[in-house]
Amino acid sequence: SGNSEVTYHRFDIVEMISEMLSTMQVLFEQQEITVDFDSSEPVYVYADDFMVEQVLNNYFSNAIHYAKDEKIIKISLERMDKKVRVCVFNTGDAIPEENITHIWDKFYKVDKARTREYGGTGIGLSIVKAVMDSFHQKYGVNNRENGVEFWFELEC
Repeated sequence: SGNSEVTYHRFDIVEMISEMLSTMQVLFEQQEITVDFDSSEPVYVYADDFMVEQVLNNYFSNAIHYAKDEKIIKISLERMDKKVRVCVFNTGDAIPEENITHIWDKFYKVDKARTREYGGTGIGLSIVKAVMDSFHQKYGVNNRENGVEFWFELEC
């Protein structure tokens, strides 16, 4: 609703991602998804950890539900000047260009039938938008040759 209070502090995003992936391991196995995240050095960011976890959870959930073909999810961190970009890629179908601007809207679903199959509500990416807007940070999506990559940036 935009009324959440943001509580900033420093934490290791690598540790957070590793713990989340560990708790989701059974889901990956059930869906026969290969996860690639090989970041072992700590990367400290300055943000609200609870809200960052919500963003990651939404990106991971979408990646699990839309992974196709090779069924690979790759999480990567890109260090930039005073920021880090967190990327979550999954193999599968591209998002049609005409839908990209709308995916951040509440209740918008690119594939309504498929979203209904797994129980999605269409609010996950609108939560990402609200969180990242409250942080005053960038986020987005890029179609890649063999899948889709969602990303967001945080202060280091």
